[in-house]
Amino acid sequence: MATILDFVHSVFTRVYPKDSFIFKEGEESDGNMYFLFQGHLKVCKNRQEETDRSIKELFPGEFFGEIALISGRPRAMSVQVLSPSAKVGVLNKGVFEKLEKTSPQFLLMLLKNTFEKLNRAETKLEAIYTEIHRKEEENQASAPAEEAQTSTEPETNNEEQANRSEETSTETAGKKD
Repeated sequence: MATILDFVHSVFTRVYPKDSFIFKEGEESDGNMYFLFQGHLKVCKNRQEETDRSIKELFPGEFFGEIALISGRPRAMSVQVLSPSAKVGVLNKGVFEKLEKTSPQFLLMLLKNTFEKLNRAETKLEAIYTEIHRKEEENQASAPAEEAQTSTEPETNNEEQANRSEETSTETAGKKD
């Protein structure tokens, strides 16, 4: 069976040094998608409360950037080189459109791989949702116990105050007699 790399004979290649970015999250689409031929990359997402968070790693034979190529939307994530260098095939929109017209197998393979990525993302999202839901249930279970402790303390204080008032009233009445 043909792999997606069999369809990228008309791409040009670029070599990126360690720590450089292929593209960064939020950048406008340059109309390219990429194929990793050599090296090791990480895909990361910006987080306001912390440094960039690594989403996944890419190895030779994998592709990325297809969503921005097809949709024209800004880059959803950043891709950075982890290895000493990375050799990347660049498929521009013009070549993509030619392949689109001449090679339905390429599009089918691209679609299948994109659906696999989506499935993996949905599986991760479900695991995260389950974990959040579990933590919420734990917090709700511990909340009534904390409320019970907090609510009994003021009652004790109120009772003590009432008893003190009674004692003071009784003492004052006793002194008058």
